[in-house]
Amino acid sequence: MRKDFALPALALVGGAAGFAVRLWQRSSALDSATNLFVHGAPATGALLALTAAVAVLALVLCPGGRTFSDGEADKAFQCPSSGYMTLMVIAAMGFLASAVAGVPQLMEDLRAWQADPSRHLLPAALALSILGCVAGAIGSLVLGKSNYRAVSGEQVRLAATLPAYAALPWLIRLYQVYSSDPVLLNSFVPLLAAVFLLLALHGQAAFFYRRPRCRSFTVFAIMGVYFGLTALADRLSLFDSLLAISFVVCTFGALTALSARRFSPTPLGPRMPQEDVDDGTI
Repeated sequence: MRKDFALPALALVGGAAGFAVRLWQRSSALDSATNLFVHGAPATGALLALTAAVAVLALVLCPGGRTFSDGEADKAFQCPSSGYMTLMVIAAMGFLASAVAGVPQLMEDLRAWQADPSRHLLPAALALSILGCVAGAIGSLVLGKSNYRAVSGEQVRLAATLPAYAALPWLIRLYQVYSSDPVLLNSFVPLLAAVFLLLALHGQAAFFYRRPRCRSFTVFAIMGVYFGLTALADRLSLFDSLLAISFVVCTFGALTALSARRFSPTPLGPRMPQEDVDDGTI
């Protein structure tokens, strides 16, 4: 199988398998009375083995392909496929839906903090995450349109950083949610999902600042999509579930675009004409 198909397929199939195994683990190895996992449960071993297999395959498959110089790094994600543009629009809509779903939760957490500040944290991370959803939606739409139309340059840089900025407060929020849970098996999947998705989106933004790192981005994106889909089995809140899906779709779109640019046997050109730029000359 060609790598431009194999790498996205690895992330998607691995994530679907991880979701199924995580559900198996939580249904068969988690003691509902103590909220502890049974030691030596087959599902736990299967999840760890699957995670290791996805990581190894990502490392094995990511080398090779076309390289990008610093000067052309901001063109690395240009993709004329309507499927790519669809993914970025879905991600943007998901970010907006996440913001809407997060407002009632913010109000509830704020009332709990006002009632007893000693036992509840000020939901600052949640508020920043909701604002980050709006930024992520704008960044996904602008970046998707720019890559679809083969537009590059300074005007794309800010849009490329917005999804990464949106992922940071979400990681902080998840850490606050799970910081009081001493059971690592409860928290490692959603926390690693947030970490790898943040690293992948940060890596994507680095391309637009002439810091192309194809291999590290590919590995981070595959693991981010894998852990993001697996974390959906953890029965997260509606806000966190929608946000995880949005980050996964945004990262998966970037992974498919870069994989196509690196490994497609035919060079990709712009689907639509670039916007005219008036440079003041006649």
